[in-house]
Amino acid sequence: MTTANLIMLALGVTSFLLGVAILLRRGGSEGARVARRMVGTMFAALGLILTIFALGLSGGARGFANA
Repeated sequence: MTTANLIMLALGVTSFLLGVAILLRRGGSEGARVARRMVGTMFAALGLILTIFALGLSGGARGFANA
């Protein structure tokens, strides 16, 4: 895995965890909850996409294609 792939993987995992942390927060008005859900979902989706892309580029997902 190259340095660029490791950076992308780290950003993906960090973004996913940040999204989950935002989604798990409570409180606030109805508008704040809706905004928090939207932002948390976008961060989590970005994190998953970056993580999958980094694993695909490095060949780490090779076992899934052969299954």
